[in-house]
Amino acid sequence: MSDVKKNILVVDDNQLILYGLAKALQSGSFAVQTASTAQSAVDKLALCPYDLCLLDVHLPDVNGLVLLKVIKNISPMTRIIIMTTSCLDSSEVSENISAAIAHGACHFIAKPFNLREVTDVVQQVLTEGEDFHSGFRFTGTGFVKKSRKNPRKPYCENIRFQVSVIDNGIFTRWSLEARAVDLSDGGMGLVTPYPLKEAQVIGFDEKMGSRIGVVAWSRMVDAENCRAGIKFA
Repeated sequence: MSDVKKNILVVDDNQLILYGLAKALQSGSFAVQTASTAQSAVDKLALCPYDLCLLDVHLPDVNGLVLLKVIKNISPMTRIIIMTTSCLDSSEVSENISAAIAHGACHFIAKPFNLREVTDVVQQVLTEGEDFHSGFRFTGTGFVKKSRKNPRKPYCENIRFQVSVIDNGIFTRWSLEARAVDLSDGGMGLVTPYPLKEAQVIGFDEKMGSRIGVVAWSRMVDAENCRAGIKFA
């Protein structure tokens, strides 16, 4: 790659993902900026041309696919990689892919992802020529529809879990409560007032065997409760 640093903008409302990607990509000699909302991303794009944008689909203020169109209008030469959960239903995945291709994205990355894998994808996208749009590609196996290896059974218990958050720039460990709604050897479903984010790592107490889990998908089911699918690590 050239000695001139490539400018990258990472847009995601998960602060841990922003921190992890920024740290991983900066170590690869990229200049990285982050934004947790669509408005923040637009403000940054108005000040600096970016070579690449890593863009999450689910943002708190605007759908990422809508922001994709805005980015292309502001900066047509910015290459865009879409990041999204690997556990969306097949119809939503299909719609997202079609919209992303139509509006100029060149790659999909499924969450949760490996930081080294993302860094390799970024290197590839930024070193490709003008034909980088040809052959829209995917990273991660989450887009392949599979039957669940471990069917979940109903399980109704109140449990406690721990999650790491960034609070005023400081990493903090919170202990929270959730209601388990189903369980298998491979994972479980939770309902909690705390809005869990895709790819967050959470820890369970002794009641769940001190297991570690990763949030595979998450969505608000009403104004107060979040429903999340957890995959055990």
